[in-house]
Amino acid sequence: MSRRILTTSGALILLSLITSTSSFADRAQKVENAVWANGDIYGTVLTDTGFRSPPRHSTDTLYNFGMSGLTGQRAVSSAAPGDKDYNGGRWSVMVVSFTTLGVSVHDPDGDGSVNFELTSEAEVLHHHELGHVTIMDANFYFECPLIP
Repeated sequence: MSRRILTTSGALILLSLITSTSSFADRAQKVENAVWANGDIYGTVLTDTGFRSPPRHSTDTLYNFGMSGLTGQRAVSSAAPGDKDYNGGRWSVMVVSFTTLGVSVHDPDGDGSVNFELTSEAEVLHHHELGHVTIMDANFYFECPLIP
């Protein structure tokens, strides 16, 4: 996949996090109830800080459902504030998509929206093992802290 496509995909992923706002104008922007981590929902502060390659410091995994095929599933983080391994909101993004089987399980009424959200990394990985979702490394890194 070309660097331009990855950069465009990364920008789309970041923009898809903005579920409750209509614009993002080159400044930090607070978004309530944006990311699940360990079964708890967190707000975040979106920034325009992206990295072309992995930062020299550690990152956590952010599972993004912005291009998943269903609406209503918010992003899921591998770590959160208070976890000893939380890296302060520096993310390595994984793109998650629902499979045909996953759509039948997560959207049984066929309205295009998930009937229940996955709320932890363990749940995302479990549903991956069940064949409900696919996970792809976006090769995109950015910074955006979680707020309890």
